[in-house]
Amino acid sequence: MSHKNKPMSFWHLRNVTDCYGTTAASLGDPLRFPVAPVAPKRPLTRTAHGFQWCDPYHWLSNPADPATLDYLNRENTFADTVMRETLPLQHSLEIEMESRLGKELSTPPERWGSWWYYTRVPEGEEYPVYCRKRAVADCDAWTFSREEVLLDQNVIAQRFGTFLSSSRYAHLGMCKLSGDQQLMAYTLDVKGREEFTMFVKDLTTGQLLSEHTTEGIVSVEWACNEPCIFYTVTDSQMRPSKIFQRRLDSSTGNKLVLEDNDASRFVDVARTKDWRFITLNVNSKTSSEVYLLDAKDPEQALQRVEPRRSDVEYFVEHHDGFLYILMNSGLGCNYRLVRCPVDSTSSKHWQEVVAVEAGVSIEDMDIFHKHLVLYERRQGLPSVQVLDLPLSNFHKARGRRLALPQQICTITPGANQDFFSSTLRITVASPTMPEAVFNYDLVTGEATLLQQEEFIERNESTVCPAFCSESSSNQDKKLPMSTASHKYIVENGGRDLLDLSNLYVCERVLVPSTDEVKVPLTLIYHRKFKRNGSNPALLIGYGAYGEVLETDWCSDRLSLLNRGWVLAFAHVRGGGELGKSWHHAGRLMKKANSIQDFLACATYLLDYKYAHQNRLAAWGISAGGLLVGAAINLCPNLFNAVILKVPFLDLCNTMLDTNLPLTVHEYDEWGNPQDPSQFHYMRSYSPCDMVKIGASYPAMLVMASFHDTRVGYWEAAKWVAKIRDYADNNTSKPVLLKTSMTSGHFGEGGRHQHLKAAALEYAFLMKMMGT
Repeated sequence: MSHKNKPMSFWHLRNVTDCYGTTAASLGDPLRFPVAPVAPKRPLTRTAHGFQWCDPYHWLSNPADPATLDYLNRENTFADTVMRETLPLQHSLEIEMESRLGKELSTPPERWGSWWYYTRVPEGEEYPVYCRKRAVADCDAWTFSREEVLLDQNVIAQRFGTFLSSSRYAHLGMCKLSGDQQLMAYTLDVKGREEFTMFVKDLTTGQLLSEHTTEGIVSVEWACNEPCIFYTVTDSQMRPSKIFQRRLDSSTGNKLVLEDNDASRFVDVARTKDWRFITLNVNSKTSSEVYLLDAKDPEQALQRVEPRRSDVEYFVEHHDGFLYILMNSGLGCNYRLVRCPVDSTSSKHWQEVVAVEAGVSIEDMDIFHKHLVLYERRQGLPSVQVLDLPLSNFHKARGRRLALPQQICTITPGANQDFFSSTLRITVASPTMPEAVFNYDLVTGEATLLQQEEFIERNESTVCPAFCSESSSNQDKKLPMSTASHKYIVENGGRDLLDLSNLYVCERVLVPSTDEVKVPLTLIYHRKFKRNGSNPALLIGYGAYGEVLETDWCSDRLSLLNRGWVLAFAHVRGGGELGKSWHHAGRLMKKANSIQDFLACATYLLDYKYAHQNRLAAWGISAGGLLVGAAINLCPNLFNAVILKVPFLDLCNTMLDTNLPLTVHEYDEWGNPQDPSQFHYMRSYSPCDMVKIGASYPAMLVMASFHDTRVGYWEAAKWVAKIRDYADNNTSKPVLLKTSMTSGHFGEGGRHQHLKAAALEYAFLMKMMGT
């Protein structure tokens, strides 16, 4: 696996955290709500580049001020009061969504040497249990030893979960096994602040090696065949800036291996899959520098692969004396695959491996003893290409593409830790297909379906008669495979793949933006949906950091689809769906493209009668909150309701404050406000700075987390206070602020905990839409 997109943990288990969602409500009498809290103003004038502006709610950014906590608590009380009458509905929705989940979630075992690793979430629990069994070949079968529990995240959450309240929380960051699989290093955050502590466990005794517990760790990696570990340590700004080496069989202490003091860069440690090299990576958002260290003799000197060049990123793997490198040749250019001998790593020796194709972008790679795997996007849709190793003619090599069950889908690689395996483990899911785990034979390309997420069909005739099942039975039932309208038959075992395309439609259209650039828009709706301009619709967007807005399976969404909602995913510029150029076209001084793309998608839903003009809602999380916030500033009347989760809204004030964690690192995405032209451009779309006086804004549910270290809770609080102060006081469209006082950027986590938040969001939309 390359180190561009490496998994956080050896094990892969999905559906533990929440997914995008919301629900419905019929136009009725105007709603009336109690009087909202008013945030006091404390005069503060700020200046940049000769421009002055007022920031009267700046005081909210001080969490130690008793007035801040008082205000947030009053806002929570107000939100609870407004939503009180929906409590029965929220409870009903929560039960409805939970009933679709299987009692116990588990993954098929994945082999690494003589061990088979898997995870499971026991019935009634929130978090995974990480396990393994040793297997011994007996004739043509495997004999397994008893289960070893390596890590029970529920026990950890129970132990640490009362730090602020009765809630249980534990976030596993990384989990790495030593080469002999006898030691395990993992990182934990138990407060939601993304402050991770490293623990080392001896798997032969089951005991923690307490002397090696270390705070402020981001990434860890083992040397080959030695009790020697490398790890990164954060500075006061939570930036990983140093890499240390520690021998567990010695009292010599820690050895500083690499340090980078540039605030725009992160250091990271990983290894090549064949355990030949430790890779020390120094990355900004637009450039890279990689150093190699002999994993079998880590006392040797570092070897730099290629000096840093502006706007050039590269990531390294190793195979049989060659480095395989994913690199882009400049700003906005897609990744290419090149290779060079280990003893001649300069870019002048880099030779192209795969021909560059129009409309194809490489996202990541994995490497095996006899195969190289490329994860690609072709016209914005996922694809997997396999090349045989060693390459007979490495120049412009062509591989073969694996057959996927659906085009519009999400592909998630398994751990795939065994370098000598000829099997690729991936999970495939789509909006109409529950997650399915496959083993692909890298020699033949044949797929074996190992497991598919259990899906329970509910009879919801009492909830949504227009879209209920036509079955005469009133009992919920597990949907049999044979009811799938489309069957993906695998060769090994003949098992059918459950596909709900007979119930739901998933399609992708291209929407012209204001500059006529075609923007992909994914639409999901019930087959009984009628496109007549009367339905509610939810438009979801992100559009930042080159991240792909995934459209995978989420059973919660059925509570929307079964009520006649249309779900729309706007793949705006700034995301990564169409490669690096798509990202580049929506960042820095081109961010307005993202916002116009989102508005074009919203208009498309109305013009083509997917949604009623008074039943269009929007949803954005984190940087997606900036996208949605900027869009509603430009067109406040376009949406009837909006949900913003941990939203990034106070762009200019945040980016001017270099005391905040990671601010300088973000300059490459949003711009450097120390530059006058960039400052004024950023201010032109910054949601908190561009609220329209006297405009009628949509109803809003704005959700923040008090311990969020990525987006301060005060951004949501300031936005709500300013909307209430500036905008038209329309009491039928309340603006609610709900702050979790115990969680961080990623919420409460857990398999079931997220259902409460989803039920609240759904109930809010139903109430505001009146459907």
